[in-house]
Amino acid sequence: MSKLGHGQGKTLCRVVAFCSYLLVIGCLLLACGGGSTKNTSTQDIINHVAARLDAVKSAHFAATIDGVAYIDTSRTIQLRSADGDIVPPDKMSAKIKIAIGPANVDVSLVTIGQDRYQTNPLTGAWGPVQPGFDYSPAILFDKDKGLSSVIKQMQNVERLGDDKVDGQAAYHLRGKVARAALEPLSSGAIEGDPVAVELWVAQDSSNLLKVVLTEPQTPNKPKPAVWTLTFTKYDQPVTIERPQ
Repeated sequence: MSKLGHGQGKTLCRVVAFCSYLLVIGCLLLACGGGSTKNTSTQDIINHVAARLDAVKSAHFAATIDGVAYIDTSRTIQLRSADGDIVPPDKMSAKIKIAIGPANVDVSLVTIGQDRYQTNPLTGAWGPVQPGFDYSPAILFDKDKGLSSVIKQMQNVERLGDDKVDGQAAYHLRGKVARAALEPLSSGAIEGDPVAVELWVAQDSSNLLKVVLTEPQTPNKPKPAVWTLTFTKYDQPVTIERPQ
């Protein structure tokens, strides 16, 4: 094997050093995810998720409430959980669990335009919603009163460490919003002011993956209610028909 000359040796050393430098830089970029998510501002995340919510064609939602949340004007019906599909702007099909006194009851709901239907808790037969029962999850994707409006009204927003929701990389934000902004969304069930809000937003699509709303502690309600909402199956075909 021939020996390298002095000049060739220096050249080879420079090449090796340069390749090592590139390797180190590449490893750093991989470790940081290419640096793209670190440079995304909090306001950009809010703008993108709000715009995405306004463009949604359909979505599946699930909601659970830990605490007391009345959803009727006479304050006799408590919402426990809800699960269903929404086709903006005005179609919704869901199954909800409510509490009437000590009894937990399952009720199905359908909203089509201004028409609202529910099953009878005792017989299961379909009929118009009972007077005073104002809750309809279809409001979640309303452009003026739904989640996109609420998110744009958040105050003191801070970005927490990035997270994952069902395996999806997500931005995690926390802030507060005035109760008045949430009143249409929750049919007035959320109490106290202001309300803490946490959001998990998919990094690759700006889909809203999860929302947690926490009431402030008040003298009349020592245990604040916590609402947790998750969203999946964005823009998948959904058929919602009028009950027979």
